[in-house]
Amino acid sequence: MNDPKPHNPKPDAIREARLATGLTQTQAAHVVRGSMRAWQQWEAGDRAMPPGLFELFMLKTGQWPLDGKAEL
Repeated sequence: MNDPKPHNPKPDAIREARLATGLTQTQAAHVVRGSMRAWQQWEAGDRAMPPGLFELFMLKTGQWPLDGKAEL
């Protein structure tokens, strides 16, 4: 199965996802219950964003559809 969702989101993908929503770093961090500093580090590439948090952000902001199918 070809999965277009990144399992290890790169800083540019994280930044682009946030900008697509029009959210500030602080607002984006609140979406995933994270801190603004953590979000800054994820976008800067100083720290890897957990793939599950990226997926949560994408789902909660409507950028990825919630189709009800489990990923294996």
